[in-house]
Amino acid sequence: MTSPPAGNRPTRSETTPVTVGGVEARSFPGAVVVIDVIRAFTSAAAAFGVGAREIRCVESIERALELGAIIDGSVVMGEERGQPPEGFDLGNSPLQFDEIDLEGRVVVQRTSNGTRGLAQVSAPLVLAASAVNLGATALRAAAMPPVHLVCTGSTSEDRACADHLAALLGGGAPDPDVTCRRVLDAADEHRAFWTRQRSDAEFAEFEADIAACAEVDRYPFAMIGRRDGDQVVLTRHDG
Repeated sequence: MTSPPAGNRPTRSETTPVTVGGVEARSFPGAVVVIDVIRAFTSAAAAFGVGAREIRCVESIERALELGAIIDGSVVMGEERGQPPEGFDLGNSPLQFDEIDLEGRVVVQRTSNGTRGLAQVSAPLVLAASAVNLGATALRAAAMPPVHLVCTGSTSEDRACADHLAALLGGGAPDPDVTCRRVLDAADEHRAFWTRQRSDAEFAEFEADIAACAEVDRYPFAMIGRRDGDQVVLTRHDG
């Protein structure tokens, strides 16, 4: 949980103009970073971490299932109200990849906030981010100013990561432990939105997921999005 060293982040003499907002259908100049910490883009990063070639992000369950049926060897993952929809291969947990090899495979992802947020924006450079790849994301975004940060959810973990990114883009050195704690604290906000009683197993899975979502800069890569019709195709970019 450490921020990238000074040589791998924008310096104070290279500060980048930054704005922060919520999801809206809009085109931006420069770079736009779409943030979903719990759990869409943490899970996307974990999928790249075990070899996924690309992640095709879509807005609807139906479109995800359609793509999964026509793309050979693909895996469909995501959620609706926190649960994997019928027909999906995987849910929305970043820990589900601990024993999965996705080397060279295509992942189709649909979530309630993250993938739908990606679909709403366009810019010369589109990035998907969560706490686990903030440093790499800041480096990529700094090359295409100005930068607009999009928080896709109403709970505070996305704003925590937006604040961390804004500090990096301003040439600062934000404390990763503070950002980690803010992500962990946001778990209570998520529980407040739950509309049904969760099982003990679901509670345990959620707690483990939140811990994984709070691992600041676990991955040294950015996730860059390319528009392809009704999809945003994410690819991994190291360095």
